[in-house]
Amino acid sequence: MLSSLLLTCVARCNSPVSYLQLKFWKAYSQKESNFLDCYATKHAEKLAERNIKSFFEMEIPEPLKTPPRYSWGKISRFYKFGTMDKYYSTVHKYVETCKNPEDPMRFLSTKSGDSSNPAALDFVDECTMML
Repeated sequence: MLSSLLLTCVARCNSPVSYLQLKFWKAYSQKESNFLDCYATKHAEKLAERNIKSFFEMEIPEPLKTPPRYSWGKISRFYKFGTMDKYYSTVHKYVETCKNPEDPMRFLSTKSGDSSNPAALDFVDECTMML
């Protein structure tokens, strides 16, 4: 118990990140997470309502912008805050570096240009599930 406390104190004293910067980063991360949860819930509600309305009224649904799978993948990666990096999270880095949010796939290299769904996710687009 005492050794872990001592180790934590030594690590924080030798850290190039100041206490206030670390405190800011933690506050930012918490707020960003709260906003993402809130916004994702609202967007999911709109999408679900649009789909159910379209189903029952048998009409073509109106378009609703949702980030592509590639964008979700970019913001879902593990992010370690560092002193040399100016970003506080993967969302912050993605927003600051993505030149075209409408088409982020356009800037991918040819080796990762295959935007087809993996076989495990085919049922999502086809509305069926093979057992």
